[in-house]
Amino acid sequence: MKRLITEPLLHFLIAGSLLFAVYAWLNPAGDDEPHVVRITTAEVDWLKETWSRQRSRQPDEQELRSLVAHHLKEKLLVQEAKALGLEMDDTVVRRRLAQKMEFLVNDTALLAELEEAALRELYEQNKGNYQTSERVSFNQIYFRNRADAFHGLDALKAHEAHELGDSSLLQRNFVLADKQTVTSVFGPDFSSVVFSLESGQWQEPVESAYGFHLVQINEHQPAGQRSFEEVRQDVLAEWQRIQQGKVKEQYFAGLLKKYDVVMDEDVATLLGPLNGVMP
Repeated sequence: MKRLITEPLLHFLIAGSLLFAVYAWLNPAGDDEPHVVRITTAEVDWLKETWSRQRSRQPDEQELRSLVAHHLKEKLLVQEAKALGLEMDDTVVRRRLAQKMEFLVNDTALLAELEEAALRELYEQNKGNYQTSERVSFNQIYFRNRADAFHGLDALKAHEAHELGDSSLLQRNFVLADKQTVTSVFGPDFSSVVFSLESGQWQEPVESAYGFHLVQINEHQPAGQRSFEEVRQDVLAEWQRIQQGKVKEQYFAGLLKKYDVVMDEDVATLLGPLNGVMP
């Protein structure tokens, strides 16, 4: 029974039933009243609530009258469009409806019972995804060519670092920069070399996309494991993504059982088994 209660598909069916119940409550007109357009108190309350959230105040009488009039106009236009069949073969409408259903499925997945043990298990299984990145602090002096860079290395014995190097817009000092940052500035080859250097002395010229650099490593901070408490929200987001994937798979499997999918022969050949292409 507990397994049945925590089944994501059951949650979806419950949420779907609630959705249709609310829709029926807000739209009481049945098939026997095709020319009836109703405006309910619940709809007006919804209009007022939406306005209040957007404007941080209640609409006055004139504003509320305008809101309701606009809502009525919209419902009349929608009703007439449906009567004319304008929603048929409309890509925008079709995609919007599919999107709304997908939102509903995703929201339903979040109703699954969350156990802290499940989050911790997911964290343990994917510890490599929850690490601090390797970082390095360094100084660099830029030279346009290799020969000048070697001369600069000798000159450091008698001069300060800021007195040497060719002019450039490159930053001279980097503090705890990760590999992505260094790569984006100097290129992957430079980054690989810099992260392999020892701290302390000025090193021989390192080539980059711009030229050559004398590099001095000040601090090297290796990658480290982040605790579960630090990354709990990230683990939760991953758990929710997995749950949504499971619910989608079950939901579409149910749709394939509910509907007969008829395809031309070349389309069927293209898709192959439907359970292999559904998300």
